[in-house]
Amino acid sequence: MDNTKRIQLLTEAEISDLYDRPDFTADERELFFAISQSEQETLTQYHNVRTRVYFILQLGYFKAKQQFFQFTFEEVADDTRFILKKFFDQAQSDNQWNGGLSRDSLRSQKQSILELFEYQDWSTTIEPTVFAKLCELIRYFPKGHSALRQLLFYLDRQRIITPTYRKLQDMFSEAFAVEEARIKPILQSIPDYWCEQLSALIEHKDGLNQLTLLKADQKDFQYTAVKFEIEKAQSLEALYRFSEEFLPTLKISKNAIRYYADIVEQYAAYRLRRLGKYQQWLYALCFIFHRYQQITDNLIVTFLYHVRAIIDSAKAFAETEQLKHSSQVTVDFPKLAKFLKWFPTRSQNLTPEELNDMAYSILPKEQFTALADFLTGNTFDKTAAKWQYYANVSRLISLYLRPIMLAVPFSYYREGSHVMELIVLLKTHYTNGKSPNNLKIADDLGLTVPKHLQVYLKRKPEDEYLDPYRFEFFIYQKMYHLINRGKLCCNASVSYCDINHDLINDLLVDDIEQVAQEFGYPKLPVYCESRLDEAMDALNQAWESTTENIRLEQNEGFQIKETTDGKLQWRLLYDRSEKLDDSFFRTLPKTEIADVMMFIGELTGMWHGFTHLKSRYTKRKKPVPLALNACILSEAFGFGTIKMSEMSDIDYSALRSTREDFVRIETLCAANDWVSNFINGLSIFKIWNLLDDKLLADADGQKFETTDSTIQSRYSKKHFGKGRGISLYTLIANHVAVTASNLGLNEYEGHCLYDMVHGNKTDIDIHSVTGDNHSLNKINFVALDAIDVNYVPSIKNVREASESLYASHFVDNLEGLLRPVGTIDAELIRSQSRGIKRVLLSLGRVDLCCTFRVQQYIGSHINMNASDNMLA
Repeated sequence: MDNTKRIQLLTEAEISDLYDRPDFTADERELFFAISQSEQETLTQYHNVRTRVYFILQLGYFKAKQQFFQFTFEEVADDTRFILKKFFDQAQSDNQWNGGLSRDSLRSQKQSILELFEYQDWSTTIEPTVFAKLCELIRYFPKGHSALRQLLFYLDRQRIITPTYRKLQDMFSEAFAVEEARIKPILQSIPDYWCEQLSALIEHKDGLNQLTLLKADQKDFQYTAVKFEIEKAQSLEALYRFSEEFLPTLKISKNAIRYYADIVEQYAAYRLRRLGKYQQWLYALCFIFHRYQQITDNLIVTFLYHVRAIIDSAKAFAETEQLKHSSQVTVDFPKLAKFLKWFPTRSQNLTPEELNDMAYSILPKEQFTALADFLTGNTFDKTAAKWQYYANVSRLISLYLRPIMLAVPFSYYREGSHVMELIVLLKTHYTNGKSPNNLKIADDLGLTVPKHLQVYLKRKPEDEYLDPYRFEFFIYQKMYHLINRGKLCCNASVSYCDINHDLINDLLVDDIEQVAQEFGYPKLPVYCESRLDEAMDALNQAWESTTENIRLEQNEGFQIKETTDGKLQWRLLYDRSEKLDDSFFRTLPKTEIADVMMFIGELTGMWHGFTHLKSRYTKRKKPVPLALNACILSEAFGFGTIKMSEMSDIDYSALRSTREDFVRIETLCAANDWVSNFINGLSIFKIWNLLDDKLLADADGQKFETTDSTIQSRYSKKHFGKGRGISLYTLIANHVAVTASNLGLNEYEGHCLYDMVHGNKTDIDIHSVTGDNHSLNKINFVALDAIDVNYVPSIKNVREASESLYASHFVDNLEGLLRPVGTIDAELIRSQSRGIKRVLLSLGRVDLCCTFRVQQYIGSHINMNASDNMLA
């Protein structure tokens, strides 16, 4: 087969990196040509210097690339010269060191090296096993490049030599064909009714295509946007239910579903119509499944936003009413004094009617109760004022909250929930077309309405039934709190599903050693055993050494002083900040950003990261760098490709096709990885290390104002004044942005830190990560430690944090300024070992899920209540 017609798994640069013989630097020669005792014993099998030198060369290259190379001494003259000088104390002679070795000698050395490192050479014997693994991987990673990455990990773990690139191409082509042959009969079994529904989604109609409308993001929280989002959810509900039942029969991963959904998201409808019918159905089903969950997410976010807004407004209303009440009482005090002076001296001949008229003319009737309450010590009832406000905004509740409650399939984390009874009660009532006035709820129906609230849920204390609007908001308020605690869920969403819905199967915990080895996390099997013991011992040693150093005044950064009242206070001493020296950068000439982008792209190979959306069935494999640069900058500056085509001499059709085929989040991240890897390979990179031999990364969010309106962009007086914006949460390692994520200002950065670190796909190996107080999250310590990353947050108020420290055991003999507030219950942790390991395994297998945030574990049940306490 012509290589140009073969599947393109790697770029030319990646092929070179994988298969080309390494070109060592001086430091790398010292590292890779070092010989161990077992390697020295194997070297003695060869009797002349020539074969020994060739063996050391081949051995060093194998350590670097796990590949074998055929070369001549002339081609590796520098390496040969190094080996002769280091091991044989000889100088290289041009006559002696020409050519290479014979085939038999090469075969013998290759076998010796394989035995040394317990590797297997590629052969037809192991090909079926590897091919079966590849077919399995394609179900999880349908994109060729991602599947190849996982296959290379598998070959490395199994100690198998990577086959030639052509062999990989042939295997992948065959594996994709096998996968298509497996899926096609299943897709053919889709009933005709659903086939018609899926085809209608992509077919062209007058006006906007239905698919285009479904792709549109919710713009804001206004009524029109919310109503449109609910309509989208309702229009997809039936198809979603079918996809929910049908997709598991395909036996593909969530990652694959997301990939196929992204194709629909990226492509215009006319391009999807060019695909085969079965591909259309597959892509459409995955898009519907994922898009419906995104829409549900948006609706839940909207629900939380409006409930919170109403609660805040009610609080402000109650405070205003309280001020009015207090001011009115103050104003009426002179009238009360006048009344009290008048009443004893009143005329005794007044009729009751005349008495009332004169009394109320001095002090109005409506003020008697307020003044009497004040005199008897009864303060203003702010709770009553809040519930009065909830009744006043009943129209807002019916417009914004009720439709969402009816549209979203909520569920509770366990059966027998009272709140679900209340939700079902509302849903049943309103889906039957009944009005709120027909909702007759008495306070003796046993609907778990607290007795202290029953008086507030009535318009008047003597009413028989609860006010339907107040009762309705009472339910929404409970839903709001339970959603935030992770107890009220929606399994038809991405971010708000039940924790057990996203955790791995509990049976996999029995195979934790195998799974941990497969994913490279050796701590997991012993995390609640030997790893826990190590952590407890380290904590105990830290307490002893720290307190002893303070007592002996050996801690130079810890200063103690005595106050005027004889008490001891302490504070930390910090190094002085150095003056910023930017003289070097001030000498650099100003350069156009477009020229800088082109320079970086050519220098680092960044353009290779922009792969075509479809790895197969496409003629154009590579983008034009100039058009690609124009698309990126047009998005960066926010004016789009149409304006860019008008400003430049690049045709709009070229920009549009480049934008659709090559520019997406995935490729932008891949391009960033290329640049990051290039910088990582520079010798100056490690000079920036703050720790001696460890790389410390920093995660922080930077606020940016946005012009596009989405529900993720939020208002913030602190950051944007009257504008709205988002937080760009970035993981920085030695001034390199390793990965980044857009967060709403309402989202907590600490919930995303694990995803940022675990999602690092660059060659930059992060050993420790820090962050400000917004990164703090108790579970982050455990989750990051499980993947061998040390979490060292930057504490803003160290003295305050020192007041909540725990010890590994009771330390009654500890005296000094620092004392633990309690001890860690190690036995409780061990008793919940299986639950903890299940959580950590699930986090470790994040690559099999679309999104998986630590947020889902915060405040959730376990079955997770006990594990929450231990992980905290």
